[in-house]
Amino acid sequence: MATPQGYGWSRGRSTLASIRLCVLQFVADPQWLIPSMIAPVIFGLVAFGLFANSGPNFLVYAILGAGMMSMWGQTLYGSGWATGQDRVWGTLEPTLQAPTPYLYVVLGRVLWNVVSGLIGGLIVYVVVVTVNGAAPTLPNPAEFALLFVFVMLTLASVGTLLAAVYVYTRFAGFIQNIGEFAFYVGTGCMFPVVLLPFWTNPIALLFPPTWALDALRYNGIPGYVGFSWGFGWDLVGAIATTAVYLGISTSVFRRVERQVLEKGSLGDY
Repeated sequence: MATPQGYGWSRGRSTLASIRLCVLQFVADPQWLIPSMIAPVIFGLVAFGLFANSGPNFLVYAILGAGMMSMWGQTLYGSGWATGQDRVWGTLEPTLQAPTPYLYVVLGRVLWNVVSGLIGGLIVYVVVVTVNGAAPTLPNPAEFALLFVFVMLTLASVGTLLAAVYVYTRFAGFIQNIGEFAFYVGTGCMFPVVLLPFWTNPIALLFPPTWALDALRYNGIPGYVGFSWGFGWDLVGAIATTAVYLGISTSVFRRVERQVLEKGSLGDY
């Protein structure tokens, strides 16, 4: 009988194997370089050119907007497609039949998308700073870097939920195509949500990145005016909504596995 330590080793090994396979697929399929690394650089240079004389904080806006384009696109397409690719390739059944819960396979894919998104954001930062000739001035660079990673985790939670929802739909690609820029604008990736019509704010606050990005701007941009409740409650809201997303994702994956075991078939998915 397997021990709890054995189960933990199996799950960790499955997650690492999933990450390794994602890296190999990324290298073997260079088309991902365009949306995740090349397009954001172009977007960042355009933003830099448009807002070059707009004040001392324009560089932070340009880097954040283009960097988030890389990370948000990678999360939506990569993490959200984490289950769809198994359906297309015919690997959903053998993966679900494995002793390790399917959630840990998806976790590896999501973690890789977080890392690749950070790489894309770093490339954007280097290019824009090189063109500008100087790095942006941040009040607390260490806190800003930690918050930036936290923003990636909130994006990953959305990707995990999308991956869970895509198990139940055959229209994952359609949702991705119509949702990318809607989410990109609606969560405040390029500019603060408070600049959008007021009726959009309650909808935007349903997504963890909205809270996290507002907190990031409060930390990195002196004099920034975002949501009236300020930095602290932004963090609380981001943590709470991220926990809810991860909880829903976990319950959905477990429900799917339970139904598959009961019916002995994946015909419904």
